[in-house]
This record gives sequence, C-alpha cells and structure tokens, in this order.
Amino acid sequence: MRLTTRLLLFVFLSVIVPMIGLSLFLKQEITDSILGEKRDKLFGLARQLDGALEGSFDDILAAEAALGLDREGKIAVLNARLRGITDFVASGNDGVGVGYYGKELDAVLTYGPSGQFQYMVGRSIFEGHQGYEVMATGKPMVQTGALVRGDILNCMWPISRNGTIIGYIWSNETLDRIGGQLDPIIRRMYLIDALIFFLIYASVALTMKGLLDRIMSIKKGIDVLFHMPNYHIPPVSGELSVIVSTINDLVDTTNIVKCYNKNILESVLNGVLAVSCSGTVTRANKAFFELFPGFDEVSIGGGYREAFPPDMAALIAKGLDGDGSDGTSPSGMAELLHGGKVIEAYANTMFDETGSRLGAVFIFRDITVMRRYEREIQEKDRAAALGQMALAVVHEVRNPMTSVKGFAQLLLRPDVDEEKRTKYLGLIDDELNRVNRLLNEMLLYGGRSRLEPRPSSILAVVCDSVDRNDWSGYAAKPCVKAASGGDYVADIDVFKVGQALDNILKNACEAVAAKGSGRVVALVKDLGGTVEGRGVDSGTGIPPDALPKLCVPMFSTKKSGNGFGLAISRKIMEAHGGGLFIDSVEGVYTAVSLVFQRECKPGEEGR
Repeated sequence: MRLTTRLLLFVFLSVIVPMIGLSLFLKQEITDSILGEKRDKLFGLARQLDGALEGSFDDILAAEAALGLDREGKIAVLNARLRGITDFVASGNDGVGVGYYGKELDAVLTYGPSGQFQYMVGRSIFEGHQGYEVMATGKPMVQTGALVRGDILNCMWPISRNGTIIGYIWSNETLDRIGGQLDPIIRRMYLIDALIFFLIYASVALTMKGLLDRIMSIKKGIDVLFHMPNYHIPPVSGELSVIVSTINDLVDTTNIVKCYNKNILESVLNGVLAVSCSGTVTRANKAFFELFPGFDEVSIGGGYREAFPPDMAALIAKGLDGDGSDGTSPSGMAELLHGGKVIEAYANTMFDETGSRLGAVFIFRDITVMRRYEREIQEKDRAAALGQMALAVVHEVRNPMTSVKGFAQLLLRPDVDEEKRTKYLGLIDDELNRVNRLLNEMLLYGGRSRLEPRPSSILAVVCDSVDRNDWSGYAAKPCVKAASGGDYVADIDVFKVGQALDNILKNACEAVAAKGSGRVVALVKDLGGTVEGRGVDSGTGIPPDALPKLCVPMFSTKKSGNGFGLAISRKIMEAHGGGLFIDSVEGVYTAVSLVFQRECKPGEEGR
C-alpha cells in the first residue's frame, strides 16, 4: 500500500469515522429532541381538551335528554356538542389531529379537524391499540406506528371523572410531517460533514504532496545506497533536511569506519586471523603471513586444524570454545615460540547484531623486542590514557542514549497523549543532537585537514566572530578593543580561526553567566612579529589544579562540556605555527590568548 493511501486511510479512520459517528449521534439526539418537543406539545393539546370537557359524557347526554338513545344516537349528540372544541384546537395547530374517545360507547366521538376526519366518528379502535391500555390503567401513553389515521405519533391522555376513566383524548401528528421538519436539519448536517471531509482531504493532499515527494526522494536515495555505498542523498528542504543530513553523515562515518577497518587490518603490525564457528579460516592480514612465513593465503577458506600446527590449532580451539560473552574480553591468551620469536596470541569472540556468535578473531603479536625495551611501558601508558578517554566518551554517550531509551519506552505506552508524545520526541531529539555534537567534535579533533591560509586581518576576524553569533542567551556580549593604526594582518585560515575564536568567546560569556555578572573583552594587539587575539572575562575563573588539564579531550570545568572545544582550538593554532595560552585566577578573571605568526608556518596537522 502506498504511503499516500496509508495517510488518507489514517485520516479517514482518525477523523472521518469519528465524525460520522458523531453525526449519527447528533442525528439521534436531534430526532429525540424534536420528538420530545412534539410529545410535550401534543400532550399539552390533550390536557387543553380535557379542561374544555365540562363534566362527563353522561352529563352532556343528560343535559341533551339523550340518555335513552341508542349507541349511534348518543355518538351523534356527543359529536355535535364536542366537535367545535376539537376543531378549534386543531385549527390552531396545523397538521395535528385531536379527538375524544368514549370508553362506554367504544367509539370515536370527535376527530378534528372534522373536515378531514369526520368519517372516523363512530368507529372503534382496533384490537391491540394502546388506547385500551390507557383507559385500563389511567396512565398517559405515546404510541408510534400505523394507527387509525395512519403512520403517526399519537399521544393519549386518559379522561378521569370522579375516579373513573370514561375514555381518553388523543392528539397526534403524522410522522411524515415530523420527518419533513427533521430532514432539512439532517441534510444540512451531512452537507457540513461532506464539506469538512473535502477540506480535510484537500488539506492533507496539498500539505502532504511536497512532504511525500521529499520522502520518496530520500527513499530512492536510500535504495541507491545499497548499490553505491559512497552515494550522498541530494539535500531536501524543510524538516526532512535533518534526516538527509544525518543519513549522509552516517554514510560518511560508515565509509570512514570501513576504510579504517581495512587499513587497520592490512597495515597493523600485529597478525590478525579470523576463524568462523565451524573452524574455517576466513581472513588473515599481511602482518600475520609476515609473522608466520610458513603459511600463505592458500590457508584461507580451509579448516584451521589442517592449516596450522598442533600448538596453534589448540590455541584456536581454546579461543573458539572460550566464553568471551562480552565480545571484548580476550580469551585463550597464550604465548607461542615460533622461529625464535616470542609471540603473544589472544582471541576475541565475534557476534552479529542479534547476539549470535560468528567465531573469533585471533591477534598475534611479536613481543620479543617489546620485552627488552622501555617502549612496552610507553605503549601500556598510552593504552591506559586511551582507555580513560574511551571510558569518558562511553560515559558521555551512554547518558543521552539511556534517556533516549527511556523516552522511547514511554512513547510505546498506549496512554501517551499527543502533548506528551511531542515533548518526549523533542527530548529524544535533544539527546541525539548531544551525541551527534560529541561525535562531530571527536571527528573534527581526530581528523586531518589542510589549511588554506591567506593574508587576513585578525581584527576583522574577531569582529566577525562577535557580530556573527547570537549573544542574547548570555549575560554579556563581547566588546572588541584594538589600538588604532596597528598592523593586524597575518597568514591564517579564516574559517578555522573563526572556529577557535567562537569557542573562546562563548566560553568567556558562559563563565560570566555562571558568575551572574561581568564583562567580556576581545583584545587585538600588534606585537611586531606576531599578532595576538585575547579573550578576557571577569567570570568564575579556573581552579589552579584544572589549568594543566585544559585542552585535553574529555576534560572540562563545565558540567555539560567535553573538552573538545579548547582541544580543537589549540590544534588549529598549532597547525598555524602559533599557540594558545591560558591565564586565570579563580573567581577573578580568565584570559585566553591566540598568538599568530605573520607568515604561516603550519605544523604537522596543517601540512
């Protein structure tokens, strides 16, 4: 089913069906209301006729000296006496029929307007007519259906004299006439429903057309990605641009990871061997064959027991049978003596995305020289530092992902209303943006980029940084100060230096905001052979024990910071052949200086 069809079906089910249900409910309510109004009116007319009847039917016959007449004679006398009353009441209520019914005579005595219904006088009601029940119980009743007059709404009022029911009065109106009043209302209601449906359909069609086109564009781009992993989906407008941007970023990241994996596997100094759960050798890198010259690529695709000697086969078997349940803990670690070398070997269990075991990766490392020289200690220190940084990164990523998981679970609850759903989706978006921002900063810090230096005014770059950013959310806006007539030109990459200045000035404004008040000043100085740009704030300052740790990734004095801002800024300055220097007194001020050489002498990153 196409997305357009699904959306229209969704609109139909979520809007039109409830609207139809509401319309049917309103129709019934309107019908009941009109019928109730009609019943009240008809009973009112019946009570009016009851009040107009003075005494009983026998009293009228006695007054007319007609008690001795036969049934037809009595009916004629009563009709002559009462016909004027019923005609008068009927004449004031168009379409209404009224009359008296005598219990003793079991006959219609009058039926007004008599011009239409005089022929009904003298007739008895049919067996099963509720008029008999009214006369038997003395309770008013309403009967709907085909009666003496036809298909009518008939209200019957008992005539009680001296505690005896002598007959009943009816007041009725045809259902066709009631329907004639009701039908225009119902038609207008259905017309409004149809108009609302058309407006909703048109709104959805017009609103969703552009969105669906963009979605289909993204879908086609994703289909192309399966055949061209390096393909970038063309940008789209609107909110979906974030999705396209994210997908393209993921493509770039995935390609980088693939490239890294390939380069790492082929260029790493350690030998790497991959073996499946079935015992098949699936991959080995160049370093492995260099470490074990007796083996070649013919071994790939065969069983490890046939390809390797017993000591290596036993090691591989132990690694495949080991726990390694976390996929990272090395198992089956051992040392091999091969060709006069001491080789350290260990295994890592491999799992797919579903948690199913794929096999194991074995790492072989020549540790002969490492045991003799101090380099082994240095490598361990470096590994420890990287491990700390990795833990910090995991901590920074885990917290927002835990929040995302929690809000996602809340969204699965059926009782979540639209307001909470929007709130949770906004919080999920904020947390994912936080992770994305951290990853982008890590990539920026760890990547290599070529400088594009050109003679530029440091003062102009500082002014641009102040003017370009929005400082309304901070307690202070930086002001720029520079001596007139100074030479502030240096060879710089304007974009990268702007990045560094943005970070330093924002840090200064945040420090002032944390203190509650203060100033931020951007100073530009001509120092002859160099140009200095300095950001000075009177904010919270930096503790003395934290100063040596600044510019180290994952260390920050801010609760929400990750340390990459200053680390990247220092890297940019070193790439220019300049430097970044920090001076601070806790609670008083902080000054961050960027020193530029007149002629760019790029460091290693900028080459």
